[in-house]
Amino acid sequence: MKTERRFAEILKTMMSEQPLDTISVSLLSKKCHVNRQTFYYHFHDIYDLLMVVFLNEKIPNINECKNLRSMLACIFDYYTSNKMFIDATLESAGKDLFSEFIFNNCYQCFMRLIQQYSEGKNVTATEKKSIVRFYAYGVSNSVINYFASHKNKNLRDLENLFLFLEDRFLKKGIIKISEAKKK
Repeated sequence: MKTERRFAEILKTMMSEQPLDTISVSLLSKKCHVNRQTFYYHFHDIYDLLMVVFLNEKIPNINECKNLRSMLACIFDYYTSNKMFIDATLESAGKDLFSEFIFNNCYQCFMRLIQQYSEGKNVTATEKKSIVRFYAYGVSNSVINYFASHKNKNLRDLENLFLFLEDRFLKKGIIKISEAKKK
């Protein structure tokens, strides 16, 4: 695990300085002070390593989010802390790995909110998952598009993309599902 972690750290550092498609296994291995075979012992290719990076990444404080606005703030803070790395990822074939990372974080956050809003309501796990997938896909894809296409990024502009989407809509959705079952 120590070697894998070292490869991941070096890859993130290198991607902060150059595009992913210019990073070779040889160069990465050299920076890690190991031979190429060591890399291939742990990973299939550079994208396999990038996947491991995102599997082990955490967005600080995302587990404490109580609403959409705080979730967006956590994601934006993560972006600004890792700007060069993320921008390099978004400009590479690894873009889908970052998209999946953001989706998974949005999914977990919305699931916590739905669990809270649905307490005492007659809503099945399948119904909750459907609502959460809808919100997580919409928000994560919009966030990715924002990061990939806007030159001057700031939290206020990101939040403005979601002015139409208020937390009360999640609550209303739960109530509607629950009330429809009573009829």
